[in-house]
Amino acid sequence: MKIRIERLDGDATEEQIEARRFPFTLGQSNDCHHRIEAKGVWPHHLTLEDAGEKGIVAKHQPEATLLVNGATVAKSVRLQNGDVIELGAAKFRFWLAPLGQAGQRKVEIAIWATLGLIALGQVGLIAWLLRAV
Repeated sequence: MKIRIERLDGDATEEQIEARRFPFTLGQSNDCHHRIEAKGVWPHHLTLEDAGEKGIVAKHQPEATLLVNGATVAKSVRLQNGDVIELGAAKFRFWLAPLGQAGQRKVEIAIWATLGLIALGQVGLIAWLLRAV
């Protein structure tokens, strides 16, 4: 699964963050996947986890505050497309990222090579038939 988080506050407005590997941590610490410099943000403020069919679950440190769509979250919450997440003074919008085309480069090359060989075979066959006439 791939998600996108869009920053909505301050100088970092419209900053886009993409996450493909989980758990994904946000906070002020240097070892977070994405570092946030804002008042009220804890070192490892929020962790996003892929819960399979349940979607993406947001869990915060016990002493940290997490608001989702303006409501305080006690422990964890399943995020929905378009949810607004607030970590201290930092504000984000959560999106499920659009899926791109799967990497099919090798298959495409094999198909084009086969089509090229078929076309060359047809040209050879036509040339052979024209000589026979």
